[in-house]
This record gives sequence, structure tokens and C-alpha cells, in this order.
Amino acid sequence: MHAARIVACLLVLFGVRSSVCSLPCDFIDSVNITDGERLPNDEIRHNGVIYNKTYYRVIDYDYQDFATKRYVPNYVRGCLCAVRICVRLCCGEHEYLGKRCTHTDDYLPILVNVSATEAVDLRNHSLYGFLYGKPCEQVYELLPEESPADEWSIARNGSLIIADELLIQRNQYCLAPRQNNGFASGLVCFTTNEEFKYNLYPVGMLLSVPFLLLTFFVYACIPDLRNMHGKSLMCYVLGLSVGYTVLSMVQLRVFPGLSASCVISGYIVYFSFMVSFFWLNVMSFDIYWTFKGVTGVRSSETKKFLLYSLYAWGCPILLVATAIIADYTDILPIYLRPQFGTTRCLFVENKLIEFLYLYMPLLILVFMNVVFFVITALRIYKIQCETSVVRRGDSKRHTKLDNDRDRFGLYLRLFIVMGVTWSLEIISWAVDNNAWIFYVSDVCNCIQGFLIFALFVLKQKIKRLIYKKKGDNTTT
Repeated sequence: MHAARIVACLLVLFGVRSSVCSLPCDFIDSVNITDGERLPNDEIRHNGVIYNKTYYRVIDYDYQDFATKRYVPNYVRGCLCAVRICVRLCCGEHEYLGKRCTHTDDYLPILVNVSATEAVDLRNHSLYGFLYGKPCEQVYELLPEESPADEWSIARNGSLIIADELLIQRNQYCLAPRQNNGFASGLVCFTTNEEFKYNLYPVGMLLSVPFLLLTFFVYACIPDLRNMHGKSLMCYVLGLSVGYTVLSMVQLRVFPGLSASCVISGYIVYFSFMVSFFWLNVMSFDIYWTFKGVTGVRSSETKKFLLYSLYAWGCPILLVATAIIADYTDILPIYLRPQFGTTRCLFVENKLIEFLYLYMPLLILVFMNVVFFVITALRIYKIQCETSVVRRGDSKRHTKLDNDRDRFGLYLRLFIVMGVTWSLEIISWAVDNNAWIFYVSDVCNCIQGFLIFALFVLKQKIKRLIYKKKGDNTTT
């Protein structure tokens, strides 16, 4: 009872409103269907589109320019993009684009190319539905009659394809019918700051990759470091290296949109980052197990590493396999499919999809890591209190405990670095990608490679092993 009161007070304190449900899709992919026709089985027909109760909600909020949230009287909003192929129009339903959006009572076709040889009026096509309003402040018009590089068409999923290779997702462009009833105009979002940010971020990640690879090769080349802990670290930085490299190539648009290479690169990025998450979880568990104090349980490092590998490589394989099955079968409804390669090489930009396939596994692993480290820290404290006198005469036990404690401190610092980085990533995803915290998380991601290199290579012990390795090579 007291807990319920505390929760209620917190909700009031932070201004949380819970009177109505949230949409099962991104707000920008939905339309107001309050004036739709009510049908049996709680269905609503609006502009010829039928929404069952899975795809609409009564909500009490709106967004100004899709950015500033405001509360309004309750109304009904439907997830159009879950039941139709969505195409966004720059103006309203009965408007055309002149110098500005202008109302007209005339019929305005949305005539576009859907292939090199076929043009259709989207208004007369039952597969398409329309969203309204420019998705961004600044847009520029494609002029295919003046430049072949501006030739464009509409893909089967509603994305816009420029020059048969550049894929623009539905909320980064809009179409505008013209009063002369000719082909509709295509207008693409353009923001200088956004372009700068998305070009700078992949470059920053690529700068981090050499430090990750250096860490990998140092541990791979020195036999004394190729123990179970060193091999776990090697797998971890290998996953990050591949993930950073391919993600940077994706964001630099190396892979053409809608191509097989684009889809494959998306799965590689997803798999690589999942591998790094699970190997960090392995390292957290291993240090926890070291201090758990279980007697009678012994296993060789080889066997232990094989079990860890089965978990840390196997789980990402299962996650990728699940995503592939979801994308290429009808087991799940479309709004639960990751849709790799449809609007971008990675999974579709949708809060629910991003949470299910990325942030939910990440949150679970981060929670597990926190539990492991807290229990381990308490265990170390207890051992130190119990053995502070006894182990004075046992130098061997003293050395082992100190080594294990040092390794715990090292992994804890690694977890803090990674935990803070990915926590910021989750917060920026949950709040707003344009918030200041988004840039902080980007900076943290870009310097991860150097931080890991500094933690695991720039140490006196590692330097001595490197000098020793050099000396042995010189001697031989």
C-alpha cells in the first residue's frame, strides 16, 4: 500500500500522465482517425483504410512539427504504416504545392514512377496510404528533368530511391502534387547540422577501431596474455571492431540502398554488437564466479572458455536467426518485424522494434552485470575482513587474492566505461535523438577504443611483457 502511494507521488512529481495508452507505432507514422466510421468488432474505417483495435489508440498528446510534445483532449490515432505502404505528402489532403501549400477542390493525382518503366497514381492504388506534412524544416526539390542524378522512384516499401542507389526512408522525404496534374515532385530533407553530425560520427568510430585492433593483437601475440581472461577480452574487442567498422561504412553510405550488401551489413552490425555485449557479460560473470567461493566445482580453463564461447557466440547467432526468420516469414505481424534493409541497412527506425531487438537485450545484460559486480564487491570486502590477519603468512594466497581483486577492478572500470556509454545511448534513444545527450553518447562511443586500449594495454605489466616478447624475438 505504501509502495503504491510512493509510485503515485512520483508519477505526479514527474508529470507522468497515464490516463490513456501509447501508440503501438511511432507517432510520425500515424494519422488522426477520430472522424472515421465505427465498424463492428471495434474497427474504424478512415479514408478507405480499416484499422482494427490493434492498430489504433485513444491518446491525449500531439506533437508540433513532430518534435515538441503537447497534451490535448483525447482523440483517436491510427498506425497507418502498419496497414498500408506509407507515402508522405508535403501538404494537406486537398492541397498542392505552389510557392506554398494551396487549397484546391480539384482532383490531384500523385503520379510517380514505381520502376524504370511504370508510373502509377498512388491515389488510385489500394496498397498506399498517405501521411501529411513536411517531416523536417528544410527540404530541397529533386529535379530529374535537369539532372540524371536526381532521377527518383518510389520503392515497394514506400521509400524513395534516388538514381537507383540512394535509399531515402519515408520520414526523410515528402511528395507534392502539382496543379498541372503532371508528375508529383519529390522533396528530400536537408539539414546542414544533421549531415555534419552523421558524417562526423562514423569517422569518429573509425578512429576508435585501430586502438581496438591494437588491443586484440597485443593479447593475441603475447602467450602470457592468452589465458581465459585474455581470450574473452579478444573476442569482446573483435566484436566491437567489426561492429564499428561496418556501421561506419553503413552510415557513410558505402552500401547502396535496397541492395543485398546493405541487408547483409545490417545483420553483421547487429551480430557484432550483440557479440560484444555478451562477452562483456561473460567477463562480468567470470569475475563473479571467481569470488563466489564455490567448493567442489572445478573445470579446466579450456572447458570453461568453450562454455563461455557457446553462450557469447551462440546467443547473438540465435538473435540474428530470429530477426531473419521474422523478416522472411509471416510468423510475426509486420509491426514486430525488424525489417532489415527496408528503410535503412539496419532494422527499421521504430521505437518498439529498436527496444525489442536491441535495447531490451542490452538492458537485461546491463542489469545482470550490475548484479554480478555488486555481489562480487561485497564478496571481496567480506574476504578481506575475514583473512586480513590469516593471510599475512600465506604469500601465495595473498598474491592470488590481489591478482583476482586487480582483475575485478579492471573489469569494473571497463563495465563503467561501457555501461555509461550504453546507458547514455539508451537515454538518448528514449528521450529524443536531437537532445544534447545524443551528442554526449556519440563522443563516448567514438573514444571507446582508446579507453579500452588505455585500460588493458597501457599498463606496466603489459609493457614488461611486450619488452620481454621483443627481447625473445631479438635473441632468436
